[in-house]
Amino acid sequence: MCFSATASFTLFGALLPVGAVAVARARRGDGRWMPFAIYPLAFGIQQGFEGLVWQAHEMGNAAQLAWASRGFLFFSHFFWLAWVPFSVWLFERNPTRKRIAGGIAVIGFVYGLTIFLPSFLIGDWLRVEIAGRSLDYKTTLIYEDIASRTVLKLIYAALVVGALLICSDRRIQLFGGLILLSLLLTYAFFAYAFISVWCFFAAILSAYLAVIIWRDTALGGIGNHA
Repeated sequence: MCFSATASFTLFGALLPVGAVAVARARRGDGRWMPFAIYPLAFGIQQGFEGLVWQAHEMGNAAQLAWASRGFLFFSHFFWLAWVPFSVWLFERNPTRKRIAGGIAVIGFVYGLTIFLPSFLIGDWLRVEIAGRSLDYKTTLIYEDIASRTVLKLIYAALVVGALLICSDRRIQLFGGLILLSLLLTYAFFAYAFISVWCFFAAILSAYLAVIIWRDTALGGIGNHA
């Protein structure tokens, strides 16, 4: 599969209006859908940054490559780790599930900061290379002497996917299952550029949330899908 600036910018252009509509629809309800309505917008912005990374590579623009890659990294290494469980915490009404989601959100926030900030602040801790017609974000992590990259990826996946799967709403559980499937397929076929490709697939899947929000608000509120 070939990824490019065109693919990223196309997804950026498609997800921004989808996200805007989702946010507008979410505002009609009791606000519980709002955190999920932000997913397409955030993924769209993230893909916009990736498009700029591709563009910087093609032009040999080191300055643009530095700030655009860190813009992408903000979402991939920090935002989603904190926001996904936080959105479940805001949405969830079951007390036990809500406490678990809150705990995952705290862990995700701390874990995200520790893997994002070093690469953001230290210039040579982030390099971006083209591998197999995809982008490979090569980061230096403070945990490298403690755990393997595979273990660190499993922790990441457990926090993000786990938060979605514990939600009592079956539609969010299904979204979590789709994200998990995209993760497994990415690891199987695109492990050389795991973060970039997985985020690309997850960005496409985020449109599913917009469909859920549209249908739910059209029915007058959050339905009972537990």
